[in-house]
Amino acid sequence: MTRERIGVGVVGVGMMGRRHAENAARSIPEARLAAVFDADRALAGRVGREIDADACGSLEELLERSDVRVVVIASPRRFHAEQAIGALSRGKDVLLEKPMGLSLEECDRIIAAAKHGRSRLQIGFMRRYDSAYAEAKRLLSSGALGQALLVRAVHRDREETNLPASSGITEMMLESTIHDFDLSRFLLGDEIASVATTAAVLCHTRDAHGHAPNAALNSVRFAGGALADIETYWGAQYAYDVRTEVVCAEGTALVGQHPRSQLAVYTRDGATRDLFPGFLERFADAYRAELSDFVSGVAEHRPPAVSGLDGRAAVAAALAGVASYESGKAEAVATTASPPREPSPRR
Repeated sequence: MTRERIGVGVVGVGMMGRRHAENAARSIPEARLAAVFDADRALAGRVGREIDADACGSLEELLERSDVRVVVIASPRRFHAEQAIGALSRGKDVLLEKPMGLSLEECDRIIAAAKHGRSRLQIGFMRRYDSAYAEAKRLLSSGALGQALLVRAVHRDREETNLPASSGITEMMLESTIHDFDLSRFLLGDEIASVATTAAVLCHTRDAHGHAPNAALNSVRFAGGALADIETYWGAQYAYDVRTEVVCAEGTALVGQHPRSQLAVYTRDGATRDLFPGFLERFADAYRAELSDFVSGVAEHRPPAVSGLDGRAAVAAALAGVASYESGKAEAVATTASPPREPSPRR
């Protein structure tokens, strides 16, 4: 007996949302892309036509559809909380792109909505689904390398940004560094206790005034005593470069030390390797695996791999980084006094 495919609706079909929509439509056998919505009606219509999905005229229209059981939210982060709460309160399972919210209060409201609606909520930290990171987690959990002591992480985007100085480092912390806050928690299995962040303008326009920092170094201390050193840099020019090393008592695990392919070309001008231009290329398989796993868990109401509490913890660390940059000292990471329970399975 063939199981009915799960209807997926995608909210926000810019670069990230479109990739989710394409995966639901073309790469995940158990999913069916039912509808898309974007505040840009023309964009929604174009994507809908190209991927063969209904383009809804409003968010309410998409959420009221009975054939949409999973909602993927990939809109700008300022809309995440209200859109997620609207979907969760209607009993939809929600895959919410990071950051979960702009404040811990927003995160708590989203978690409460999931509990009230008895809905599944997963946060879009796709790196956990990357095969190399997943294998590193298994290795660390096995104890084969002994106690994990130190994480060193690099996140370099090829393109630089033109954000005004008034934006500070909030964008960087909530959009980029937040991945490494989550990944270090995931790999170490421990909570972040404090963050000390320093940042500067380090690009070819650094002599011009009015730019937000495009580089940050984050010194992280974990509750159990381990440390992490996280670099975030926008404007590397040469490639999209994401690497992580976990130094343990009896060895070290490295992820991301490989180029895009094993091909190396040598000429009189030197050697060249094929590097990744962006995150969609580097984590293409991870994005597919993430959505496939979430959709496949709908029928049995399987607990999500990345919970609302995981999303909240990453936001808390990012906000501590922002506060540290502004204060010039290490800042403690806010904790959850009474963690809300994850949504219970439907009876």
